Amino acid sequence: MVNGEVIHRNVALSNGDKVTFIIPTEDSTLIPEKDNLRIIYEDDTLLVVDKPAPMLTHPTVQSATGTLANLIAGHYLAKSQRCGIHPVSRLDRNTSGLVLFAKNSLYHYLLTQSHITKTYLGIVEGQPTPLSGIITAPISRKPGSIIEREVNFSQGQAAETTYKVLNSNQKFSLVRFVLHTGRTHQIRVHCAYLGCPLVGDNLYGRTGPQTRHCLHAFQLNFVQPFTNSLLSFTSPLPKDMVAMLKQVDLCYNNIV
Repeated sequence: MVNGEVIHRNVALSNGDKVTFIIPTEDSTLIPEKDNLRIIYEDDTLLVVDKPAPMLTHPTVQSATGTLANLIAGHYLAKSQRCGIHPVSRLDRNTSGLVLFAKNSLYHYLLTQSHITKTYLGIVEGQPTPLSGIITAPISRKPGSIIEREVNFSQGQAAETTYKVLNSNQKFSLVRFVLHTGRTHQIRVHCAYLGCPLVGDNLYGRTGPQTRHCLHAFQLNFVQPFTNSLLSFTSPLPKDMVAMLKQVDLCYNNIV
Protein backbone atom coordinates (compact mmCIF):
# COMPACT_ATOMS: atom_id res chain seq x y z
CA MET A 1 0.00 0.00 0.00
CA VAL A 2 1.04 3.61 -0.54
CA ASN A 3 -0.32 6.00 2.07
CA GLY A 4 -2.88 3.38 3.07
CA GLU A 5 -4.14 2.73 -0.47
CA VAL A 6 -3.72 -0.68 -2.12
CA ILE A 7 -1.80 -0.14 -5.36
CA HIS A 8 -2.26 -2.34 -8.45
CA ARG A 9 -0.19 -0.28 -10.85
CA ASN A 10 3.16 1.46 -11.13
CA VAL A 11 3.23 4.66 -9.13
CA ALA A 12 5.86 7.34 -8.65
CA LEU A 13 6.72 7.93 -5.00
CA SER A 14 7.18 11.35 -3.43
CA ASN A 15 9.10 12.38 -0.32
CA GLY A 16 7.09 11.48 2.75
CA ASP A 17 5.02 8.71 1.14
CA LYS A 18 4.48 5.71 3.40
CA VAL A 19 4.90 2.33 1.70
CA THR A 20 3.50 -0.69 3.58
CA PHE A 21 4.07 -4.35 2.71
CA ILE A 22 1.77 -6.96 4.27
CA ILE A 23 3.44 -10.36 4.26
CA PRO A 24 0.89 -13.21 4.18
CA THR A 25 1.07 -15.75 6.97
CA GLU A 26 2.06 -19.30 6.09
CA ASP A 27 1.00 -22.64 7.55
CA SER A 28 3.30 -25.63 7.68
CA THR A 29 2.09 -29.06 6.59
CA LEU A 30 4.81 -30.85 8.56
CA ILE A 31 3.89 -33.10 11.48
CA PRO A 32 4.63 -31.09 14.66
CA GLU A 33 6.71 -32.83 17.31
CA LYS A 34 7.77 -31.82 20.78
CA ASP A 35 11.31 -32.51 21.98
CA ASN A 36 14.40 -30.65 23.03
CA LEU A 37 14.93 -27.84 20.49
CA ARG A 38 17.94 -25.59 21.11
CA ILE A 39 17.00 -22.18 19.74
CA ILE A 40 19.96 -19.84 19.36
CA TYR A 41 18.00 -16.86 17.98
CA GLU A 42 14.48 -16.05 16.86
CA ASP A 43 12.66 -12.99 15.52
CA ASP A 44 9.65 -12.38 13.29
CA THR A 45 11.53 -13.34 10.14
CA LEU A 46 14.03 -16.08 10.97
CA LEU A 47 15.12 -18.79 13.35
CA VAL A 48 18.61 -20.12 14.13
CA VAL A 49 18.73 -23.53 15.82
CA ASP A 50 21.45 -25.95 16.89
CA LYS A 51 21.02 -29.34 15.22
CA PRO A 52 22.38 -32.45 16.91
CA ALA A 53 23.80 -35.41 15.03
CA PRO A 54 22.46 -37.74 13.71
CA MET A 55 19.23 -35.81 13.09
CA LEU A 56 17.91 -34.95 9.63
CA THR A 57 17.36 -31.26 8.85
CA HIS A 58 14.01 -31.84 7.16
CA PRO A 59 11.73 -34.78 6.26
CA THR A 60 12.45 -37.10 3.35
CA VAL A 61 10.36 -39.67 1.54
CA GLN A 62 11.63 -42.31 3.97
CA SER A 63 11.46 -40.15 7.14
CA ALA A 64 8.40 -37.94 7.65
CA THR A 65 9.07 -37.37 11.35
CA GLY A 66 11.94 -37.07 13.80
CA THR A 67 13.63 -34.21 11.95
CA LEU A 68 14.69 -30.73 12.99
CA ALA A 69 11.89 -29.25 10.87
CA ASN A 70 9.31 -31.34 12.75
CA LEU A 71 10.57 -29.91 16.05
CA ILE A 72 10.31 -26.40 14.64
CA ALA A 73 6.72 -27.12 13.56
CA GLY A 74 6.02 -28.18 17.14
CA HIS A 75 7.63 -25.00 18.44
CA TYR A 76 5.45 -22.84 16.19
CA LEU A 77 2.34 -24.73 17.27
CA ALA A 78 3.17 -24.31 20.97
CA LYS A 79 3.74 -20.55 20.43
CA SER A 80 0.64 -20.18 18.18
CA GLN A 81 2.86 -18.91 15.36
CA ARG A 82 1.67 -19.27 11.76
CA CYS A 83 5.00 -19.53 9.98
CA GLY A 84 6.55 -21.43 7.13
CA ILE A 85 9.60 -23.63 7.61
CA HIS A 86 12.20 -22.72 4.99
CA PRO A 87 15.74 -24.02 5.60
CA VAL A 88 18.23 -21.47 4.30
CA SER A 89 21.19 -23.66 5.25
CA ARG A 90 21.21 -27.45 5.54
CA LEU A 91 23.43 -29.95 7.27
CA ASP A 92 24.04 -33.65 6.66
CA ARG A 93 22.37 -35.99 9.12
CA ASN A 94 25.71 -36.71 10.80
CA THR A 95 26.89 -33.09 10.92
CA SER A 96 25.92 -31.02 13.95
CA GLY A 97 25.60 -27.28 14.46
CA LEU A 98 23.81 -24.14 13.37
CA VAL A 99 20.98 -24.17 10.84
CA LEU A 100 19.19 -21.04 9.61
CA PHE A 101 15.46 -21.13 8.83
CA ALA A 102 13.26 -18.42 7.30
CA LYS A 103 9.67 -18.04 8.45
CA ASN A 104 8.28 -16.96 5.07
CA SER A 105 9.08 -17.60 1.42
CA LEU A 106 9.95 -13.91 0.93
CA TYR A 107 12.43 -13.94 3.84
CA HIS A 108 13.84 -17.17 2.45
CA TYR A 109 14.47 -15.56 -0.92
CA LEU A 110 16.06 -12.45 0.63
CA LEU A 111 18.36 -14.52 2.85
CA THR A 112 19.47 -16.74 -0.02
CA GLN A 113 20.40 -13.61 -1.98
CA SER A 114 22.59 -12.27 0.84
CA HIS A 115 26.10 -13.38 1.73
CA ILE A 116 26.18 -15.91 4.55
CA THR A 117 29.54 -16.85 6.06
CA LYS A 118 29.51 -20.45 7.30
CA THR A 119 32.34 -21.59 9.55
CA TYR A 120 32.84 -25.22 10.58
CA LEU A 121 35.12 -27.09 12.95
CA GLY A 122 36.24 -30.59 12.08
CA ILE A 123 38.58 -33.30 13.32
CA VAL A 124 40.51 -34.94 10.51
CA GLU A 125 42.92 -37.82 10.21
CA GLY A 126 46.52 -36.77 9.70
CA GLN A 127 47.71 -33.20 9.20
CA PRO A 128 46.75 -31.14 6.13
CA THR A 129 49.70 -29.66 4.26
CA PRO A 130 50.13 -26.71 4.16
CA LEU A 131 48.60 -25.84 7.53
CA SER A 132 46.26 -23.30 5.93
CA GLY A 133 45.05 -22.50 2.48
CA ILE A 134 42.18 -22.53 0.00
CA ILE A 135 40.99 -25.77 -1.57
CA THR A 136 39.75 -25.05 -5.09
CA ALA A 137 38.54 -28.37 -6.45
CA PRO A 138 35.27 -28.83 -8.39
CA ILE A 139 32.81 -31.45 -7.13
CA SER A 140 30.41 -33.72 -9.00
CA ARG A 141 28.26 -36.74 -8.25
CA LYS A 142 30.28 -39.96 -8.32
CA PRO A 143 29.20 -42.15 -11.24
CA GLY A 144 26.96 -45.00 -10.12
CA SER A 145 26.06 -43.40 -6.77
CA ILE A 146 23.13 -41.20 -5.76
CA ILE A 147 24.86 -40.11 -2.55
CA GLU A 148 28.62 -39.99 -2.97
CA ARG A 149 30.45 -37.04 -4.50
CA GLU A 150 33.98 -36.68 -5.82
CA VAL A 151 36.47 -34.09 -7.05
CA ASN A 152 36.11 -33.92 -10.83
CA PHE A 153 38.10 -31.26 -12.68
CA SER A 154 36.41 -31.89 -16.03
CA GLN A 155 32.73 -32.12 -15.05
CA GLY A 156 32.45 -30.86 -11.47
CA GLN A 157 30.87 -27.65 -10.23
CA ALA A 158 33.16 -24.99 -8.77
CA ALA A 159 33.82 -25.55 -5.05
CA GLU A 160 36.05 -23.51 -2.75
CA THR A 161 36.88 -24.07 0.92
CA THR A 162 39.25 -22.09 3.13
CA TYR A 163 40.87 -24.08 5.93
CA LYS A 164 43.25 -23.54 8.84
CA VAL A 165 44.74 -26.15 11.15
CA LEU A 166 44.11 -25.01 14.73
CA ASN A 167 45.92 -27.85 16.47
CA SER A 168 47.60 -31.06 15.38
CA ASN A 169 49.60 -33.98 16.70
CA GLN A 170 50.40 -35.29 13.20
CA LYS A 171 47.97 -38.22 13.57
CA PHE A 172 44.89 -36.02 14.02
CA SER A 173 44.13 -32.33 13.49
CA LEU A 174 41.47 -29.86 14.56
CA VAL A 175 40.67 -27.72 11.52
CA ARG A 176 38.54 -24.64 10.89
CA PHE A 177 36.74 -24.47 7.54
CA VAL A 178 34.96 -21.56 5.83
CA LEU A 179 32.72 -22.38 2.87
CA HIS A 180 32.72 -20.11 -0.16
CA THR A 181 30.39 -22.38 -2.13
CA GLY A 182 27.72 -24.81 -0.98
CA ARG A 183 28.22 -28.12 -2.76
CA THR A 184 26.83 -31.32 -1.29
CA HIS A 185 29.37 -32.92 1.10
CA GLN A 186 31.84 -30.16 0.18
CA ILE A 187 34.01 -30.21 3.31
CA ARG A 188 33.93 -34.00 3.48
CA VAL A 189 35.01 -34.34 -0.16
CA HIS A 190 37.69 -31.66 0.12
CA CYS A 191 39.14 -33.25 3.26
CA ALA A 192 39.39 -36.59 1.49
CA TYR A 193 40.97 -34.79 -1.48
CA LEU A 194 43.69 -33.48 0.86
CA GLY A 195 44.27 -37.04 2.08
CA CYS A 196 42.87 -36.14 5.53
CA PRO A 197 39.28 -37.43 5.76
CA LEU A 198 37.06 -36.42 8.66
CA VAL A 199 37.25 -38.74 11.63
CA GLY A 200 34.26 -41.08 11.48
CA ASP A 201 33.49 -40.38 7.81
CA ASN A 202 33.11 -43.90 6.48
CA LEU A 203 31.95 -42.71 3.06
CA TYR A 204 35.02 -40.66 2.17
CA GLY A 205 37.49 -42.19 4.63
CA ARG A 206 37.62 -45.66 6.09
CA THR A 207 34.87 -47.85 4.67
CA GLY A 208 31.98 -49.00 6.81
CA PRO A 209 28.43 -48.04 7.82
CA GLN A 210 27.78 -44.30 8.00
CA THR A 211 28.05 -42.95 11.53
CA ARG A 212 28.74 -39.58 13.13
CA HIS A 213 31.59 -37.80 11.39
CA CYS A 214 33.43 -35.10 13.32
CA LEU A 215 32.10 -31.96 11.66
CA HIS A 216 30.26 -29.12 13.39
CA ALA A 217 28.71 -25.94 11.94
CA PHE A 218 30.29 -23.58 14.42
CA GLN A 219 29.38 -20.08 13.26
CA LEU A 220 26.95 -18.19 11.00
CA ASN A 221 27.40 -14.55 9.98
CA PHE A 222 24.90 -12.73 7.77
CA VAL A 223 22.97 -9.49 7.33
CA GLN A 224 19.34 -9.32 8.45
CA PRO A 225 17.49 -8.36 5.24
CA PHE A 226 15.04 -5.86 6.75
CA THR A 227 17.19 -4.14 9.38
CA ASN A 228 20.51 -4.43 7.49
CA SER A 229 22.16 -5.34 10.79
CA LEU A 230 24.98 -7.88 10.96
CA LEU A 231 24.03 -11.01 12.89
CA SER A 232 26.59 -13.48 14.20
CA PHE A 233 25.90 -16.73 16.05
CA THR A 234 28.12 -19.48 17.40
CA SER A 235 27.57 -22.97 18.74
CA PRO A 236 30.19 -24.59 20.98
CA LEU A 237 31.59 -27.98 20.08
CA PRO A 238 29.19 -30.75 21.14
CA LYS A 239 30.19 -33.18 23.87
CA ASP A 240 30.95 -36.06 21.51
CA MET A 241 33.49 -34.02 19.54
CA VAL A 242 35.05 -32.67 22.75
CA ALA A 243 35.39 -36.27 23.93
CA MET A 244 37.01 -37.23 20.64
CA LEU A 245 39.54 -34.39 20.96
CA LYS A 246 40.44 -35.64 24.44
CA GLN A 247 40.69 -39.19 23.14
CA VAL A 248 43.21 -38.21 20.45
CA ASP A 249 45.02 -35.81 22.82
CA LEU A 250 44.23 -32.51 21.08
CA CYS A 251 43.68 -29.21 22.89
CA TYR A 252 40.31 -27.57 22.22
CA ASN A 253 40.46 -24.44 24.39
CA ASN A 254 40.70 -21.01 22.74
CA ILE A 255 40.31 -22.52 19.31
CA VAL A 256 38.87 -19.54 17.43
